[in-house]
Parts: sequence; C-alpha cells; structure tokens
Amino acid sequence: MSMYLGTLQAPGLDPAAPEAAPARLQVDPRTLTTHAVCLGMTGSGKTGLCVTLLEEAARAGVPVLAIDPKGDLANLALSWPDLPAERFAEWLPPDAPQDGDSVATRWREGLAASGLGPDEIRQLRERAAITVYTPGSSASVPVKLLDRFDPPAGWADLGAEDRAEQVSGVVSALLELVGVDADPLQSREHILLSNLVTHHWQRGQGATLADLVRGLERPPFTRLGALELDTFFPERARVQLATRLNTLLASPSFAPWREGAPLDLDRLLAREAGAARTSVFHLAHLGDAERMSFVTLLLERLVAWMRRQPGSGDLRALLYFDEVFGFLPPHPRNPSSKQPLLTLLKQARAAGLGVVLATQNPVDLDYKALSNAGTWLVGKLQTDQDRDRILDGLVTAEATGAPNADRASLGRLLAGLERRQFLLHAGWLDRPQVFRSRFAMSYLRGPLTRAELGRLRQAGFYNLSQAPEPILAEQAPEAAPNRSGSPSPSAAPQVQLHPPTRRPAPLASTPEPRRTSATTLPQRFLLPEALDDPAIRHAVQLPVVSLTDPRAPLYHPALLATAQVRWRPADHPRQTLTVTRLAPLADRPQALVWSAPLTLDDRLVTQAAPDGALLDPLPPWLAGPEGAPLVLRQRFADGLLASPLMVPYCARWKGGGRYGELGQTLDAFRASLVDELRVMGERTRHAAGERLTHEAALWDRRLAEHQEGLAMAKRELEALAAQGVTGPRLDRARDGARLQLEKYRQTKQMRDASLGEVQREAAELELTAVDLLAACRLAPVHVDRSSVEVTRLELLWVPE
Repeated sequence: MSMYLGTLQAPGLDPAAPEAAPARLQVDPRTLTTHAVCLGMTGSGKTGLCVTLLEEAARAGVPVLAIDPKGDLANLALSWPDLPAERFAEWLPPDAPQDGDSVATRWREGLAASGLGPDEIRQLRERAAITVYTPGSSASVPVKLLDRFDPPAGWADLGAEDRAEQVSGVVSALLELVGVDADPLQSREHILLSNLVTHHWQRGQGATLADLVRGLERPPFTRLGALELDTFFPERARVQLATRLNTLLASPSFAPWREGAPLDLDRLLAREAGAARTSVFHLAHLGDAERMSFVTLLLERLVAWMRRQPGSGDLRALLYFDEVFGFLPPHPRNPSSKQPLLTLLKQARAAGLGVVLATQNPVDLDYKALSNAGTWLVGKLQTDQDRDRILDGLVTAEATGAPNADRASLGRLLAGLERRQFLLHAGWLDRPQVFRSRFAMSYLRGPLTRAELGRLRQAGFYNLSQAPEPILAEQAPEAAPNRSGSPSPSAAPQVQLHPPTRRPAPLASTPEPRRTSATTLPQRFLLPEALDDPAIRHAVQLPVVSLTDPRAPLYHPALLATAQVRWRPADHPRQTLTVTRLAPLADRPQALVWSAPLTLDDRLVTQAAPDGALLDPLPPWLAGPEGAPLVLRQRFADGLLASPLMVPYCARWKGGGRYGELGQTLDAFRASLVDELRVMGERTRHAAGERLTHEAALWDRRLAEHQEGLAMAKRELEALAAQGVTGPRLDRARDGARLQLEKYRQTKQMRDASLGEVQREAAELELTAVDLLAACRLAPVHVDRSSVEVTRLELLWVPE
C-alpha cells in the first residue's frame, strides 16, 4: 500500500510551464528504508506533513517508534470518523478563538479537498494501535527503564567493537540521568561503569542499578588497564558516584522510571494481523538530561534490535524523530544520542528500518545525517543561510546520482515555497518536485499537557477496535516480584491483579465487619485516585496495570505512620519535620518495608469502605503482642533513627554555615538562597560601581595633570625651536617632555590595571555566589529517641 502525502504542484522545475491537473503524491513505503529528513521553519506545515506520514505508515501496517520532544504527536489519537463538533470542542485549546463547529467544518472541508473522508479515518483507527508513553511520568503510560539493564539478545555473538558500543550507550544514558558529563574514552566514571556492566553481561546476567551501586563500592576486579583500581579511581570518589546513582533508587521522583511498560522492541515493532503499533514517546515534560538519557537508551536498544533482524528490502519498521535539534548536532558536539543515530542512518537500511528526522534548520543536523538521507522534504526556510546550506546539499546529492537540477532553479523553488508546500528531492524521482501536503486525519491540536494526556488515557484511546492489547498489561521479560516479596513465575504473561489462591469475602456496607478484624488500630481507606501519584503507588508496591477488573475492588492492608522529628542545629532556630511513611503489611513484622517520606492529602482517604469492597486477610501477628500499637510505634520510631535524616547545608555561607529545612530537597534549598544571593549580588555590583566611579575620577584627575604637563613641555619645545635655541637648554626641554609622556603612559597603565582589578573583584564575587550554590550538599542529621514523636499510626486499606 502506497503512502498518500499530498498533491503535486508542478510537473517540473520551470515555473512558467503550464500546470497539469493536481496529481496525488504516492510514496512507496520501501523508499523510506533509505531514510528521510524533513526541514521547515515554524509555521511551514512541517508538523502536519509528518503527522500525515505517520498516519500513512499506520494505514500501511508499518510499526512506528516516534520520539516526541515537543509534545505534538499525541495528536495522532485525536481522530474521529464522523468528525463530530463536540469532540473537537473538547480538545480546543483554552484560548482558542474558534468553536467546535467551525473547527469540525474546517476539518471536514480540508479532508474532502484531499479526497479523504470517514472511511479513511475509520481505516486508520482500525489499523493503528496508538500508545503514548511518558517516561518518568504516570501522566500516560510510564516506561520501566531503571530496574535493570539486560544485555541485548545476541550481544555475546557481536564483535568486540559492537559489544563495547552497546555497553557505552547504556552507561552514557545512565550518567546523563545523574548529571555526569562523561566522555567514553577519557572519563573514569564512564570507563569503570562500562567495565561493571560488561562484567555482568559477559556472564549472561542483567545489571541492576543496585548491582552497579554495590559494584562501585566493592568492584569485582582490582585493576583497570595497567593501573590498580584505587589508583585509577580512588575509593572515596567511587563512593561519591555510587551515592549519585543511589538517588535513582532512593528518590520518589525517580519512581516512575522503575515501573511501567517494559521497553520491549520485539513487541513494539512486531507486525500483527490487521494492525501495527504506533508508539509515541512523549518527552516534553522531561529535563534536558532526562530527555537525552531516555533517547540514548531507546536508540541503543533499537540498534541492538536492528542487528538481530534478517535482511529485508521492505520497510519493516519506522523510527520518526521530531525536532531532533540537539540530539544529532554537527561536529565537534558529540552528545550520547549522536552515535546510535548515526549507526542507524548508516546500517538500518539492510534490516528494513527507516529513519525520518525532522527539524527547523539544516544546521541542526550533522552533515553525515544529511548525506545518508535518500529523501529530502524541504519546506519554507527562515534565512538565506538555511537555503544556501540546503542548496549545497542538493547540488552535492546531484553529483552522486540524485535528481538533476541546477542551483538557480532550486533556489527559486525554495524561495517561493508557501505554507504546506514542500520540495521533494529523492533518488527515485527524475527531478525534484513541489507538492502540497494533504490534510491530516488527526486533529492538529498542538502540544498536549500531562493533564490532557491523562484525559486521553481515561478515555481509553489506546484500546482501539481490532488493535492488539496494550503492552502495559504485560510483564517485563525478567521475573518481577509480587507484593509479598516472593518471585513471580518468569513465564507468567500478565501482571497478577489478584492473589491466585484466595478471594476475600465481600465487605458489608456497614463498618461492623471492620471492627471484628484482629487489630485495635484505627482504619481508613485510600481512594483509587491517590494511586495517580507515582510516589504513593511506589510506596504501596503496586504494579502499573491498565486492565479493568469487573469484580469488586480488592483492598490490601498497609500501615500508615506519621512522626514529628525535632532538631536544633547549632546557632540556628529549632526545626520540626513531619515524616509520613507507608508500609504494606508483610507475613511477619520484621519484614515491614517503610517507604520513602511521602505526602498524603487527607482528601484522598476516607473513613467509609466503598460498597462491595473486598478485604485481603490481615496477617496473624497483627493480633498478637508484636502487633500492639505501642510496639508498632516504637518500631517505626526506631526505623526513623536507623539511618540519618538528610538536611541541605551550605558550609560556605557568609557568616557561618547555613542549614535548610529537614526534608527539603537540595534544589529547593538552593532556590531559596537565590533571592538572598541576588540581593547580595546587587549590593556587590552597586558597591563596585561606586568604587569604580570614585577611582576612575581620581585616575582621570591624575591623567589630566600629566596631560597638562605634557602640553606645557610641548609648548616650551616649540618656543625654543622658534627662537633657534640649541644645546643643553634644548636637550633639557626634550628630556622634560619625554618624562611627562612616560608619566602619562605609566599612569594610564596603572589606571587600567586598577579599574580592571575592581571589575574582576566584582565578577569574582558573582562567581563565588555560583560556586557557593554548587557547594551546597545534603548533610546527615542525627537525633535521639526523645526527639521523635509518633503522632499517627493507622491501618490503611489500599485499592488494587
């Protein structure tokens, strides 16, 4: 099935040639195995063209991986065969001047002009299984990346260079996530972690984050190269790196990275009967480091998948990268995403994998990427320099056998492009063609926020008719622990939604049955919407699932405890920290695992049990002495004291060390110091400005005196010369003039040096402020038992 991208606008390059009837531009999907680039400024219609390309790939049954840094591609879900106005009205931007009726009419007319209608939209929805993934967030479908790093299938059979490349990509992505800028060839962090990952992979084992953290503290080898390990990478520095990696395990903000759908490319890119997956990886919510880390991991896994595929001349799968700016930059920049992207552009064709890159400016791309793209889609460009770069590339392509065209004609075509018009340059054409992109079947709403992605998910837009089941309902290939802590069978195809061996009896609508439970603890029920918070979901150890159970809701017991910790640092006011933690009930009290501190809004907890709720049985120990509230309170307090609390601390703060608040993050602490530093900086600049003005005036006065002396000496020389005076008197006058000139020059040099020093001092003070923020660290806080008061302990029933 060919891909319908638009209508041709001219039969050739001659603008004066008579126009033929508009003909459809039908592209054979196999041509995309030679890759493509799409270039165009904001407003050129580039996003619309690329959305239509993805629609056509779905209609052709081609699986798609779409990397979406900006957030536009979730629009692929907004398609309705009947084009109802109320649907458009639901998704209009908040400040849109139009209403649903006018937008629906515009879409209906635009599609009709492109020869499309409800049948084609219905076909798209039947053949496409669209899923929007949000790595690092539960707004849509999270992606599990940080639990473990398994060797790609067939890794041991690769050559040494390819094996090292796979390891390097994983390590680069991991270090990007913790903010370490590491060169694979020179960075000791990168080299050590690469050796640790290789150590596990050579043994056929996956390397978990915990393995890497422990490996940094106690490496399984004593030498790296010719040097002892402690010489190459001292233990203290290794522990610092281990601490940074441990934040990925300990921080609740990273919990969404450890749960969700597995990144299983064999399933994502599998062709299934009647449908193909379009997997959109929405990255707009991520920071630069997180975005780079995820993209690198995804691309490295795609490279591994590519190398396992047999040769094919058909388009087996498509990688689309929207707004690739920063991920494939020209030399000398070399981000971690660049190497796997170049590898795909050079080698993916043989495996039937096409790569399409989109960006606004040609200077965003390395020249190797442009030279490896067989199809160019060029829209309206912003500057003459952009057009010149494209013309250079097109003329170079002509010399290598691409379509014939002279530079002047191509330049006129590029300069005359309008919105939604594109110059198509490809090796399968006799000459470049201009075409107008067809109307998109999806509503081009623009970037969607995380809240709007949640609305899409609630509407069930993933489960399209005749589409394959969403990957989210499946487990990762490795065994996943269940909530009791015992390993689940590795062959189990789905997450166990309920204990397989028992089904509790329904809970009566009155609270009476709860009073018969074997505990004197107060009891409350967590509302299901509380599990939208990834920190809470991680705390209760719930898997991420997307299935709806038709049976009554099942509730599992957990302990919820809150304590107040009092602490008074030296020369600082007393602080009180409220700590709330949660622990799912285990088979014995010693197995209780308390979560990281979390925030639980009381509005998400209710006293009454939902109608028809089912309760998991309580463990027997809860009815005995070990389950007494006083004992549990003591156990919770002891747990808080077992490891030190952390508080932000700035040792270099003016006037002595400066502490943050207990429980405050380091970023929040630094942000609180910014305002004070800004005031200090303004005072510094004001004082420096006053000093600069004062000293400049003093030096200017001295220079004026020397200038006056020099002028007098020159006048004396001129008078002596006019009088015809010679001999010692004239020599003394010349020496005086030289002395005045030398004094002037010395004074000017001293002035410049003095004023420069004042300016440097002011600049150094500002740099000191930056260094001061960078030097802030988390410091441990040790408190005794008398400083901890447990204010709440209750049984919290958590819905599954």
